[in-house]
Amino acid sequence: MDCYGRESEAEDLWRRFDQGQNVLMLAPRRIGKTVLMNHLLSTASDHGYRALLLNVEGLNDEKEVFRECCAAIQEELSTGKKVMSALSQRLNQVLLGGSKDADWRSALVQADWQDFANHLFSHLNDLSDDQKPWLLLVDELPIFVQALQAKSGIDAVSRFLYWLRRVRQKHTNVRWLYAGSIGLDAIARRTNVEGALNDLHPYTLHPFSETTASQFLHSIGTKRNCKFEDESITTIIQRLGWLSPRYLAVVADDAIALSHSSSVTAAIANESMDRLLDLDKRLYWSNWREHIDRNFAEPDRGRLHSVLAAAAQDTSGVTEDTLTGILGSTSQQELRALIDVLMNDGYLTRSKEGRFFFRMNLLREWWLRYVVL
Repeated sequence: MDCYGRESEAEDLWRRFDQGQNVLMLAPRRIGKTVLMNHLLSTASDHGYRALLLNVEGLNDEKEVFRECCAAIQEELSTGKKVMSALSQRLNQVLLGGSKDADWRSALVQADWQDFANHLFSHLNDLSDDQKPWLLLVDELPIFVQALQAKSGIDAVSRFLYWLRRVRQKHTNVRWLYAGSIGLDAIARRTNVEGALNDLHPYTLHPFSETTASQFLHSIGTKRNCKFEDESITTIIQRLGWLSPRYLAVVADDAIALSHSSSVTAAIANESMDRLLDLDKRLYWSNWREHIDRNFAEPDRGRLHSVLAAAAQDTSGVTEDTLTGILGSTSQQELRALIDVLMNDGYLTRSKEGRFFFRMNLLREWWLRYVVL
């Protein structure tokens, strides 16, 4: 998927990087954060940066993160190999006593991760001949932090996040953008390390507006020689509710395949969305359930499922008082923390009347059909 409709967001982020800001991008699942980050990566040179994209999902200790970081730097086409060769020489002299055949990998294995990483970012901070600062785009950092906590405890999380903060403050020729499908700010609150994030600039990536969603659907149709009738676009927008680029594209592709003609009607649009709820399309939705089952331990996992089950029962959502009655012994503070998680991670939103309901109507339909017991 190209980075359609995110031109203003990309330009805003470049302005922030030019001003020396480091960014915490808040973005629920399937909203297009990874597509935007790949766009920043591919256009970094045009904006005067050397960039790398680092996905840390699946890692669970600090050395793994810096191993992946160094491997990504080495693949950077302009100066990456030269940078890592010079770093290897530096680490060899400082950490390994001048061992003849050692490189950065040997140093990472033998040294403390903080010693290694301090030299790494001091090296990156020293601008090379082209004077281009580095931009590190780190995806799924919150999932890594949770994995680190599970393996090594809260102290390890605190040590890592506060170390990152010191690096950001000391090495200002390196810019950072952190993103993830879980809110890093929410994890920091739960682990009492919010101070480690207080130098970051929050940036919320919103779903498409109705106007952008309409234009997006028309653009897909144009590429496929198929016209979306106005009624079909209204139907898609109203039934989806939450206008995720990913789900708009999925619905559009299926509707075009169903149309067998040069136009998509409202009836075909509805049929394509019905088909998205079929069992064989579960891969489009199952990651939402997996996200809770994999990233939250009991009793929070069961409580989150209970909140979502209650919200799924009614299109208008559920009140906090009703949730208090359903969860029984859960305190008000614990309940609000659970609701914060579900709002941050893209499941629920809050109406003006104070009711909590699914952001995306189709997700609510799927949840009610396949998850609620």
